[in-house]
Amino acid sequence: MSKLKLKEIRTAEVAYVESRISDVKTKIEIVEKRSRFMAGFYAGFVRGFVIGMALSIAILVVILMAMPIH
Repeated sequence: MSKLKLKEIRTAEVAYVESRISDVKTKIEIVEKRSRFMAGFYAGFVRGFVIGMALSIAILVVILMAMPIH
């Protein structure tokens, strides 16, 4: 005896709800990707700023140490 798969009969309302759920899931994924990108971008921006400031201070100290004081 073979197993028969029953076809699901969906009404228009059920199909509409499923499409809305799928749409919401897609929008959440888009926001999630954008949020992850912005978090990485901001972290990189802050890291670059800190490295730049540290190097600027180090170069300033070296320049000031090399200057003769009268």
